Amino acid sequence: MTQQDERFTARAAYERRRRFKRAAVAALVLVLVGTLTWLVMFSGVLAVRRVAVDGETTLSEGQVRRAAAVRIGQPLARIDVAAIESRVASMDRVESVTVSRSWLHTVRITVVERTPVAWLTVGGVIRGLDRYGIAFRTYAKPPKGLLEAEVTATAPRLRQQTLESVAAVVRLIEEDDPALRKQVQAVSAATKDSIELNLTKGRTVVWGSRADSDHKLTVLRALLRIKADRYDVSAPDQPTTTG
Repeated sequence: MTQQDERFTARAAYERRRRFKRAAVAALVLVLVGTLTWLVMFSGVLAVRRVAVDGETTLSEGQVRRAAAVRIGQPLARIDVAAIESRVASMDRVESVTVSRSWLHTVRITVVERTPVAWLTVGGVIRGLDRYGIAFRTYAKPPKGLLEAEVTATAPRLRQQTLESVAAVVRLIEEDDPALRKQVQAVSAATKDSIELNLTKGRTVVWGSRADSDHKLTVLRALLRIKADRYDVSAPDQPTTTG
């Protein structure tokens, strides 16, 4: 055998070994990927063993867990996060919810509950009104510390718009002028553009719509220095008093 033949034979053997190593590595990678996929997606090694609930205040952890309906033992990677969020979000008292996986075995549900800014009577039932104008919970009696809201609009769309406007005005006053809030005893509205505040000492504030509410609040602060029965800031650049 010539030197050239020997080099050719050695080269062929080297190529065979290299192809074999490549095939072996590829097979090993496939086995590892397959094993990892099985472990993560189908086995019980990384299965759900616990559902953690955070952020609840008036709701109990049990109520949230029941609404979430997370199946214990299901592989954590295969849980439907969006579906769980949808089920929890359907609860009346939940404003928002986030669901996440906490490896190795936990589904974490973080809720933000609705907070009442006022209460109103709906069909003889006392309901809490949140900042978005949603009547989201029932009370056995008028809750202390909350204003009563009387909304007489009955058409569904108009009523909801009115509730949203009333809630926005109440929230603004609570956050920006606590002193005025102490003087407000109730709020009423027939439409979203006819909000009125009932103050102590029989005084009334015609607020109008929720538009320019910051400006209206500033004008009202100054206007209340005048002794009157009725204050009108519905057109804040032209406020008036009566009585």
